[in-house]
Amino acid sequence: MTTRPVLRNFILASLVFLLCSFSARLCAEIRLDEQQSAALVAGAPTLAEYPAAGALILYQGKRLKVLPGGTHELTEHLLVKVLRDRGRGFGDQKRNFDSATDSVEILLARTWLPEGGNVAVEDKAINVITPPELTGATVYADIKQKVISFGAIQPGAVVELLTRTISAPDSADRTDGQLYWDMELFRSSEPILRKRYELLLPAGAPEPLVVRRNGLDAAQTEQVTLDGGGTTFTQYGWEASGMEMIQRIPNMPPSRSYAPWLLFSNAPNWENLGRWLAERFYPSVETDGELKTRTDSLLTGSVTRADSVRALALYVATEVRNIALALSLTGYEPTTAGKVLGNMYGHSLDKAVLLVSMLRAAGIEAWPAYGSGDMLDLLEEGVPAPAQFDRVMVYVPGDFTDSTFVNPLYGKADRHGLWLHPTAQYNRYGYYSRGQGSRALVVQRSGGTLHRVMEFPPEKSLSLVRAEFVLADNGDMTGVFNAATDGLFDIQARLNLKDDTPRERQQYFSRAANAINEGAVVTDVELSDLRDLTTAAGVRFEFAAPELGIVQGEMMILHLPAPPFGFTGLPYFPNLESREYQFVADGPFTLVREYAIELPPGWKVAYMPLRETFDCRYGRWLIECTRSGNTLNLRRSLTVGARGVDTDGYAEFRRFFLGFTLPRQSLILLERDDSTGS
Repeated sequence: MTTRPVLRNFILASLVFLLCSFSARLCAEIRLDEQQSAALVAGAPTLAEYPAAGALILYQGKRLKVLPGGTHELTEHLLVKVLRDRGRGFGDQKRNFDSATDSVEILLARTWLPEGGNVAVEDKAINVITPPELTGATVYADIKQKVISFGAIQPGAVVELLTRTISAPDSADRTDGQLYWDMELFRSSEPILRKRYELLLPAGAPEPLVVRRNGLDAAQTEQVTLDGGGTTFTQYGWEASGMEMIQRIPNMPPSRSYAPWLLFSNAPNWENLGRWLAERFYPSVETDGELKTRTDSLLTGSVTRADSVRALALYVATEVRNIALALSLTGYEPTTAGKVLGNMYGHSLDKAVLLVSMLRAAGIEAWPAYGSGDMLDLLEEGVPAPAQFDRVMVYVPGDFTDSTFVNPLYGKADRHGLWLHPTAQYNRYGYYSRGQGSRALVVQRSGGTLHRVMEFPPEKSLSLVRAEFVLADNGDMTGVFNAATDGLFDIQARLNLKDDTPRERQQYFSRAANAINEGAVVTDVELSDLRDLTTAAGVRFEFAAPELGIVQGEMMILHLPAPPFGFTGLPYFPNLESREYQFVADGPFTLVREYAIELPPGWKVAYMPLRETFDCRYGRWLIECTRSGNTLNLRRSLTVGARGVDTDGYAEFRRFFLGFTLPRQSLILLERDDSTGS
């Protein structure tokens, strides 16, 4: 059922008067009045009209007012109708803030009941708490969360919330630039009937730099007088209506690649923005005292510059606990390096401060680099804004090679600088999956410069499995899998097993044996040290499997078992027959399978996989099987070089994958051979 006729009828029948009155009122206040809210609730569509939705956002209004002196005032008005149980989550609203600089005021919070009327949220249902993930992290004591718990939440009810957040500049703002920026998406996982965003600037302020994408209309601009008639502002307003819900499918691109969105900033250029970020970052960098002593002790035994960088980066990434902050990278003042070292925990920005400090204490130049974890590079160069970044890395300039800092299974001779992730506790040292090839802002004290983040070749993300099998006359098999991983596969191996107890690992490998065949047992396992991020994650797995080969008279059917570890398998697969959106993968990779199967005496090969190859713009694969004496040697290799596939090329991309995974490529048929010398 399409929602467009429903939406059209709803607007025509219920909102004519609202739309007329909005133009007069929104210039003064983004909030709706009592009559407008009541009309929205009374005329709201039902579940029958939006059968796929869990909730329906009737109205979402946001207004950012920039005051002289740099204080920001954000007003938000939200009305959401709960359609089914899945939408009950809107009854638990949270607002994160830094209590040292911010205040969050609840102007209105109530539930509109399905049978009519409304009930206000009780005072005791509005609380300020420390976010659970920050429990015990006292250095972030100022980071708070205001929780509003709505009562009477049920299908048919409407949640209404009006908040105002006032943010004053913090002590890290050491410039007079009074910078502001924001980025807003105009679609969500639930349908939106109407959404409006307003930016208010003091009259006479320069126009902001603005980017609109994917159909968002240009701003409505006018002069308005607020604050009791004493202050004049220039108001910019952007609006969207009838926005369908985002239907999630595997391997979706970032929402900004297809949904309407808005980005604005008053930073004149990236150099200027970098200078502002530097004024916040570098005062927290320290290179003496206990930090210098710890740095020197960590470098004992380091011979080369690459050795020193590796030792310090691994220490910060693995020994200093990661803390997740529900604030932007510029939403709080960075912690000094000495305090981060003393606490032995930190958010990504604080861990970057520590790593830059320790590298500089060792005499190694290093700079913070602000970037994005999106797999597609969506950076808008024309609008310098921290809102485009969600991570901070550390860039070490120099002429490093892969072989000098990561000891890869496949090396590169190219020389390059290092992009280090101080929170990467499950990544092979030097590797990162997300953000490859994107642009990042490298911040020096003098300003910022955009650089392209290093992109790895497919061979850097490797799943290499060598298997040796001995097949008995009755179909029983003994064998061993030797698996080595790098890149994407290495990350998955550590996520699966690094933190497991010995018993949990035993259970994991017992399940792996069962995946080979019912009744299969593990005879021996050797697992690499997954806490050592300088060596490839790998496993040697021996097993015995009864009747893996199925004997039927004079024939034996053998389906070669795949490696029974999920982390060695394909990291993604184009399952859908067609796609509305681009296919976006975690990164390029290479997968290799090498089987050596010792056949039982008295049997000859009736069928083995034929040699096949496939080359296309997305990669290549090869399958070949040969016989040497009484041993079959099968090799299957797949290299995927594409991270993003447009919808017009998706069918070819899918055929490419399907061709490599046909069942016949792991099928062997044997027949008895009673001839002389068989």
